[in-house]
Formats: sequence, structure tokens, C-alpha cells
Amino acid sequence: MKSKPAYIVIDTNVLISAGLLPNSKSAQVLAMAVEQFVIAQNDATWHELETRIARQKFDRYFEKDGRLKHLIQIAQSIKRFESIAKIKVSLDQTDNKFVELAIDSQSNIIISGDPDLKSIQVYEGVEILSPSIFFDRYQSSIK
Repeated sequence: MKSKPAYIVIDTNVLISAGLLPNSKSAQVLAMAVEQFVIAQNDATWHELETRIARQKFDRYFEKDGRLKHLIQIAQSIKRFESIAKIKVSLDQTDNKFVELAIDSQSNIIISGDPDLKSIQVYEGVEILSPSIFFDRYQSSIK
């Protein structure tokens, strides 16, 4: 019998940072997460990723098709969920979509460097971890 996959939510800034800086902690965290989890996404989080990564300020970091290649790599490691939960827990209302996604996907972890999200720490059993804390906690389980 196949076991149910474990889902994880990774915020937009971490996903973009992983593409911008391939040797960064964010890139290492993304690689670790993909090995051990399925990345949860919904329409709102995917839209934010697509629109933010297209910003002109990132042009100097990506080669010609770099953005598209990064999005394709992420897309190959995700499962999309319908947005059902409606939660108002973050000081920055635009961050609530990540907590809602975690609830909808039954994820236990959100990886985020965002101060407003990290200040929540835990919400209904969902831990909000910085990339560094996630890395330290899960690096030993890869070996």
C-alpha cells in the first residue's frame, strides 16, 4: 500500500531566492524539500510566484530562459490544491494565503523568511520555519 505523501508550503521569496542564487541556503532548502515532500501550491500562491519572478529587478540574475526553467522545475514537484480555508492570522494579509494553503493541503510546515509569517511560529499545528531552521532540522534525514 502506498503511503500518503507529505506536503509542504514554501513561500514565494524562498522559491525565487532558490532560482536567483543556485548555491544559496534557499536553493539547498528547496532541493531538500523536494526530496522529502511534495510542494503544495494553489492558484493564489502560483500566481504570486509567476508575477513576482517576472519582475524586471530579477533580469540580471536569470539567463534567457532561466525564469521559465526555474518555474518548470518547481511545477514538476508540486501538487495543486483548491483554496478553501479563509484565515486571517498574519499582520500582512497577503501572507494568509500560505497559511490557508497549509491548512488545505494538511501540511505541517511552511518554509518562509518573511518576518510576519515567522512571527506566527505555529498555527493549528502548522510550524512556520525559516530556511535555516528547516535546513538544520532536515539535513540529517537526507543522508
